[in-house]
Amino acid sequence: GITKWILYLSALEKGERLDIERIREVLWEKDRKRVSEEQVFDVLVKLSRGDLVEYMELGRWFRKVDDPILLEFLKVWGRIDVEGRNGTKVREDLRQKYLRMKRQFAELTGYLAEVYMAQILLNAQRKTLPGKHFHQEGDMEIPWFSYLKLRERFGIGPDREVDVHGAAGLEHWVAESKWHRDRLVGIPPIEKLLEKAALIKKECDPDLVQSWFFSYSGFTPDAERFMTDKGVLWSTREDLDALLDHTGLRRLPTDLS
Repeated sequence: GITKWILYLSALEKGERLDIERIREVLWEKDRKRVSEEQVFDVLVKLSRGDLVEYMELGRWFRKVDDPILLEFLKVWGRIDVEGRNGTKVREDLRQKYLRMKRQFAELTGYLAEVYMAQILLNAQRKTLPGKHFHQEGDMEIPWFSYLKLRERFGIGPDREVDVHGAAGLEHWVAESKWHRDRLVGIPPIEKLLEKAALIKKECDPDLVQSWFFSYSGFTPDAERFMTDKGVLWSTREDLDALLDHTGLRRLPTDLS
């Protein structure tokens, strides 16, 4: 009946406020049913009693519920149960959508960490930072950088983009970040960082390229030993927060996953 259609269409509304006239038009386009404003209004009132839409009694208008999970469920349910689309196809489309969103979110959180790392280096220029937050015995002297760039590419091809690259005359810095809460970083990503350091050494010809790796969840024991052997600085979430405190910067957000 029209109740299913109205519930489905309410979830599809682009704005917060539900447009009764638009719902009537779509009902005619999709289901060839002519309904009055009063009929749509009455159905929306019933749906509001079940907390499926919100009824603003003062102005006698309706808005979508503030529940993204429920709204997404109603959209999927509506495609299958109301519009009669193929359930397997709808579920696959939804899966692809969320995998893309997950990938985009991971990229954004990774970029955020890179910004924080670059800001630490900028704020600490010509100063020393506690070596323990880089897992070094002595304190780290941070040079004055001619420039610090994010996501800098050196040529065409895979693994030629550097998360953070700082140039300070004869000393350059290259930094990488991994924002994974569910796994430790192993040796392969560190080897890629060292390859990028070698690339910068070749392209820019500094005397020293200092590598620095940040991992939100930390590193495997093998990776830690490998970095110690190779002279790679490394920091965990706790280390980066401490460095942010030390340089007078805001800590990493706690509500990102």
